[in-house]
Amino acid sequence: MNDENRQEMAALLAAQQSRVAQIQDALLDWHEVTQRLGYVALFEQFAATAAQRDVQHRLARDEAVQIKAQGFGALRLAQADGGAGVTLPELFFMVRDLARADPNIAHIFRNHFFAVEQHLAAPDTAFARRLLPQVAQGKTLGVAFNELTGEPAGAVGRTPGTQLEKDDTQSGWRISGTKIYSTGNLYADYLLASVSDPDSGTVKQFFVATDAPGVRLDDDWHGFGQKLTGSGTTVFDRVHVAPEDLFDTAPRPTVDTPWGPRVLFGFTFHQVYLTTIITGVIDRILADALALVGKRQRNYYHGLADLPALEPEIQSTIGRIAAWRSAALASTDRAIHALDRAWQHRNDTNAYETSRLSTLAASEAKVVVDETAATLASLLIDVASGSGVSTQAALDRHWRNIKVIASHNPRIYKERVLGDHYLNGTDLPTGAFF
Repeated sequence: MNDENRQEMAALLAAQQSRVAQIQDALLDWHEVTQRLGYVALFEQFAATAAQRDVQHRLARDEAVQIKAQGFGALRLAQADGGAGVTLPELFFMVRDLARADPNIAHIFRNHFFAVEQHLAAPDTAFARRLLPQVAQGKTLGVAFNELTGEPAGAVGRTPGTQLEKDDTQSGWRISGTKIYSTGNLYADYLLASVSDPDSGTVKQFFVATDAPGVRLDDDWHGFGQKLTGSGTTVFDRVHVAPEDLFDTAPRPTVDTPWGPRVLFGFTFHQVYLTTIITGVIDRILADALALVGKRQRNYYHGLADLPALEPEIQSTIGRIAAWRSAALASTDRAIHALDRAWQHRNDTNAYETSRLSTLAASEAKVVVDETAATLASLLIDVASGSGVSTQAALDRHWRNIKVIASHNPRIYKERVLGDHYLNGTDLPTGAFF
């Protein structure tokens, strides 16, 4: 190649890179609420260091402190109560933006936001009056409910093996026990945990600081993805719980329907949240694909163009990623808005129907997004070629993170239940993991 051809190629490459940058800005702009509340710079900082954290297995402790200090945990509280007053859809749009930056950080707030939603729905209860002011002050919440009891995953009405024990030295109780799958607890300020009362035979909840004596948070999560969410073990070793921090477990909301009393679907929020995180990863996949192809300066000798960006097969693959991304976003946004309608109608005569339609939309979005996202993560490596397999770039983390997030509630179970519902009118499950 002579000097003139090299100059032409350099000019072509520069023009292509400029065009790619413009497309990225147009396709992957931060959501309006993220911009309005001033989170763009922080999210861009998280995005720039996400791969390094994954490679080095560096917990996002500093990042959690930063985002909490900016009021992220209080987004859903009214402005008069110390929050940002965002709507439920706006919360999910911000979660998607955060997941595009780093899905680990987005995931550590899942249980926090669900707990906030539960107590915003009943703000006058003693538990809400104890919990919500802490959220307004920038504190975040973790949960500790799951135990190795041998019961089916997600079964409703499980009795915790962890039991109340009267404290003989001071007013209150001592609690000992081990909880698993404690996503986000390493970064939380307070925990909400379940415990059984042997005297009454009831299940109660207690509220305790993560730094209280006897509380231990183990980073023993060995998943190949979502490595930094702190989804390990929470251990209580004779932890003291004061009387004012022990609460009755509220009954699940039940409404009358033409078919008799029905329990509302109480765990759809979790599913929509997880699917939203995956769509954030899909956003990052498209951004990484465009950046990688735009920077590649040589094609294979048997290709049809001088630059990879001009190669028809690569153009087709990029188009496929972009189109499937749009479909994933559309189905997830449908679920987000269905959940918002269910939230708004939870106290009226349409409560059961809006709740059912919400979980139906969330289930359908999950089936679409889980399968599509994993494929797009593989297509990213296809367009990146040999330049995309660097361990430092950690592009494989997208596939790993997607599969681990999706494994919280396996798609294959959802598909069967959806088919049975449409064919036979079988009721959808109302327990956890649905």
